[in-house]
Amino acid sequence: MNRFHELARRMRPVHASWQEAVADLTLEQVNHHERSGVLPIAFSLMHLVNTEDFRGCEFLGDRTSLWERECWADKVGNTVPAVFRGTPMDVAESLRFGDVDAWRAYQSAVFAQTDNLLLAMDDARWDEIVMHEIPESQRRGFMYLLVGDGSGTLGDRLEVVLYHNGIRHLGELEHARALIGLHGVGG
Repeated sequence: MNRFHELARRMRPVHASWQEAVADLTLEQVNHHERSGVLPIAFSLMHLVNTEDFRGCEFLGDRTSLWERECWADKVGNTVPAVFRGTPMDVAESLRFGDVDAWRAYQSAVFAQTDNLLLAMDDARWDEIVMHEIPESQRRGFMYLLVGDGSGTLGDRLEVVLYHNGIRHLGELEHARALIGLHGVGG
């Protein structure tokens, strides 16, 4: 059994749920800012999909991200270049998109890229050590909860960055949809 292929199998419903959750959003809804301290949907989208794109390319493809290679920032028209862990709240709150259809195209491309990268991996790399120690800045994150003071494997890192992050932020997106009066996704 190839564990990368197994992760790809688990990512398909995660991606399908994200696609469904974004399919009916308008640009106004994506950019809606409820109040100070509450992030717009644009943040959840960009944080999740950019992280998957950048980290997937870094860990599995040894290449630059689709975001950079295909100039998606220009197509999407986002107001903040990137939102990763540690982005200040006032910056994250100011994130807006200019074109939600371009976003949907980028999101679809990233999800296809992730599937292709996972399916191309040799199972022998799953247990490769990629983190000898969790950095202090990540000691409150899921990776630390998973491996503690031990080493993290490529498989651990992918489970956290792809699967756990995808499910966690899907819940965030579901809540944001409720705040703007939309129903949840899936069964």
